Amino acid sequence: MKDVTVTSGFSAQPAPHVPITNSRVVLRLRGPALIRVLSLTAAVLVGLGFWGIYSVTYLPDYFARDLIVSLTYLNGETNLASLFSTLLLLLVAAVLGIIALAKAATHDAYRRVWTGLALLFVFLGIDEGVSLHELLIEPVHRLVKVEGVLYYAWVVPYGLLALAVMVACARFLRHLPQAVRRGMLLSGALYISGALGLELAEGYVHTLMGGHTFIMEVLITAEEALEMAGSILFLATLLRYLRLGLPGLELRLSQQPD
Repeated sequence: MKDVTVTSGFSAQPAPHVPITNSRVVLRLRGPALIRVLSLTAAVLVGLGFWGIYSVTYLPDYFARDLIVSLTYLNGETNLASLFSTLLLLLVAAVLGIIALAKAATHDAYRRVWTGLALLFVFLGIDEGVSLHELLIEPVHRLVKVEGVLYYAWVVPYGLLALAVMVACARFLRHLPQAVRRGMLLSGALYISGALGLELAEGYVHTLMGGHTFIMEVLITAEEALEMAGSILFLATLLRYLRLGLPGLELRLSQQPD
């Protein structure tokens, strides 16, 4: 039998150079190091994204400017910034999924909440990658004439979804350790402030000034920065919960030999 074990430890453990057959491979995440790498990557992407829109607006053309902008534009699709945000959300979903599996194995009262959160972040990751939310703008506009802060009409159904999630998770949050609860609430506030709050401001600016202004691009940069910060803080909170709340967690993948 071959076992592959993933534990919730946070230090590297070198594996001996031996065949995997009839042995166990232990993979350990270095949580603080991972969060530092993700935070630095997010800061670089936000900085490059802002520099790109600033240079396009105020500076003369220079070598590879358009290439840099296309790769780092924070409101773009299929570029580095979009890929990073998508993978970050899916990484959060994966950690939530691991916790959900552990809770299901022990028949924890909140196992369905953890599973629901994992599925929610899978959806958010897919949405970030292909911009599903933008498909709601025209249908909502056809139903209700909206402008100003509601110009980007997808904020209405997504706002209702966010409210429903908060109400559904209220009891769940109360049972968590105080530090974890605070981390989740703060990360959620950061993410929602960017994804919904600044999107409302962008709708107002778009109605008054149009969609291609420097002010609009600054708001978009702040929006993406808050979303990244919220996601990274939520991931750090989950890793802390794994370390403190599930210190003996093992995810074992076993395979019978042929």
